[in-house]
Amino acid sequence: MNHSTSTFNSLWSSVQSKLPKNIFNFTIRYINNTLPTRKNLSKWGLSSTSDCSFCSSPETLLHVIAGCKTYLDEGRFTWRHDSVLNFLASTLTAVKNSTLYADISGFMNPSVITGDHLRPDLLLVTENRCLYILELTVGYESNLLVNANRKRQKYRDLINEQEADYNKVKFVNLSLSTLGVFGRSCENFDGMLSSLKCDAKYSKYIKKQIVNICIRTSYYVFCKRNKVWDNPK
Repeated sequence: MNHSTSTFNSLWSSVQSKLPKNIFNFTIRYINNTLPTRKNLSKWGLSSTSDCSFCSSPETLLHVIAGCKTYLDEGRFTWRHDSVLNFLASTLTAVKNSTLYADISGFMNPSVITGDHLRPDLLLVTENRCLYILELTVGYESNLLVNANRKRQKYRDLINEQEADYNKVKFVNLSLSTLGVFGRSCENFDGMLSSLKCDAKYSKYIKKQIVNICIRTSYYVFCKRNKVWDNPK
């Protein structure tokens, strides 16, 4: 692990230590894979089935947190993603003399610039005509590198196209785990915050809030397994 990645993830422990006891315990059991998924309950002799009640797949931790297609179709994982994105968009609107676009309600949509074929999560145009293209992924830990590489390939042509209209185009590949761990590709996110004149204290606040949101929303997703879903605010 390089220094930048280590710095990102050192924030995780400081956020975790301040969580309410029930959510703190969730993170510990998550890490140790001792949460009461049906797969574990079956292994412990406490359930007659290891299958998800919404599909025929085994209800593992990965399945509950980021894998169930029914949960995906219901918007459970999208809600978590958009919770992080909403915080980022709301925070970055404070950048002076800039224009922000975000693929969530309440903000101008990125399709204004990119069209509907490829629609990044967030665009920020600064006063010196620098375009930041930010793509957010919140996925299971083992998939972080795969997700980052997939997004980089997906937006390669779009980045090249936009270079004709802006002085600089910078791609920010914000790949996070469902428990709020920053992937290696997130180094350019730190660079973006620095370029936007966010001092060290404010940058740290932003990153800690992102960690907090990921943990809390994943906790809610887990608590709602095998239950009817409703998006909380």
